[in-house]
Amino acid sequence: MARHAAGSPAALSHLCRDGVIVVKVGGDVDSAPVLDEVTELVAAGRPTVLVHGGGIAADELADQLGVAREVITSPDGTRSRRTTPAMLTVLTLALLGRVKPELLSGLRARGVRGVGLCGADGALITASRKPVIRSVRDGRTVLIRDDRSGRIEHIDPTLVRLVLEHDVVPVVSPPVSDAEGNLLNADADGVAAGLAEALDASALVLLTRVCGVLADLDEPSSRLREVGPHHLAGDLVRGRMRHKVRAALRASRTVGRVAIGGGNHHRPIRHALSGGGTWVCEGSVA
Repeated sequence: MARHAAGSPAALSHLCRDGVIVVKVGGDVDSAPVLDEVTELVAAGRPTVLVHGGGIAADELADQLGVAREVITSPDGTRSRRTTPAMLTVLTLALLGRVKPELLSGLRARGVRGVGLCGADGALITASRKPVIRSVRDGRTVLIRDDRSGRIEHIDPTLVRLVLEHDVVPVVSPPVSDAEGNLLNADADGVAAGLAEALDASALVLLTRVCGVLADLDEPSSRLREVGPHHLAGDLVRGRMRHKVRAALRASRTVGRVAIGGGNHHRPIRHALSGGGTWVCEGSVA
């Protein structure tokens, strides 16, 4: 896959090329710069899908409601939220009742029409529940059987395409549902990557609070310019970033440009796609 120097005319013209762009904004990112740039993309006629998480909002609501928060650490070191039935209710309330309305209101304030969707709407995203999850606690591996998180099995982009055809921005998030209609949590980065594949998107950008994939989490200058599958083999990519890299690698099989970048830059989408973040490519040899 051809690469362009950061800020070069070729890189910027590539960004404005026809094709859907899928942007995922994390809950720890200031949404204002993202919404400003989405507004610019829409004005330029670029179909844009905005996917969001909302872990911080969910944590705040869980504390307010007295719902215990737990973290699952898989044997390979990946960290994720434990989705008990009570936490699934909290996540649904936080994402659909707090985070999504704020993003939609922000778009409207900028003169952009948006439609809020979750994975359960119109059978958009079908997942299967993970019956058993392994978690490492105090050096021991334990089995968790009540988790309500799902593995994405199928994405039907019909509803999202219909929204895009009317020059409206789909704002998408978990929860998703299984074939029987049961709600499940799903990783928002996985949702964004799956949508990018299903929509045959030309670009996927995962925006987070850091400037890309960092070799040293406390040192922005340690940003990796490009990552591939071999970067997951050791502990270079840790914690939640492992989810992002895995999702981005899957998408890179069919999506032309995939990047992880910082969401708090001016024009963060352009910044990431112009080399200011980390390129993700399954065929990377970097």
